[in-house]
Amino acid sequence: VPFRPPALPHDPYKTLPPRWSRNDRLDANRITQFSKLWDNSNKYTGNAYNLLDDKIKIFFSICWQVDIKEEEFHAVFPRILTGRAETFYIQVVERDDSFASAYTAIKNHFDHDVHHQHYYTDWTTTTFARTRTENPDKGLHEVLQILLDKLQLCQRALGKNFEGEDALRTTVINACRG
Repeated sequence: VPFRPPALPHDPYKTLPPRWSRNDRLDANRITQFSKLWDNSNKYTGNAYNLLDDKIKIFFSICWQVDIKEEEFHAVFPRILTGRAETFYIQVVERDDSFASAYTAIKNHFDHDVHHQHYYTDWTTTTFARTRTENPDKGLHEVLQILLDKLQLCQRALGKNFEGEDALRTTVINACRG
């Protein structure tokens, strides 16, 4: 068994998927503070490539900054949703559902096989040549950066089975050959 560092204590500002916690009331001042810091362009829509876990990492950061505790996450979570995700939340999630339950319901509803197939297709068929053709006004360095950004987004969208530098390196090499 390889060396494993000792288990770290639970950090609610980093744990995905979130663990269950009770719901506590949150005062209006901290809800307002959160809302002022949240950039509406970061709202989760449920659309392809609009990754819930990316949004939740920003959510956790802002919650930490304004001292919103794990038991209070549920009170500000709806403020990061828009479009279909917000509609789903309103229709399906109950007011007394925990943050973990709401997260899981939204994740299960929007993170589905159709999106995963789209992500996998992009992961395996994106090429430097096509990216260059799609960006004729860009230099080679910029085209490479666009390619890397797209493949990294695909990698995050595909999840744990595609994590790591080796998987990304292999895919970038194939994209540049293809």
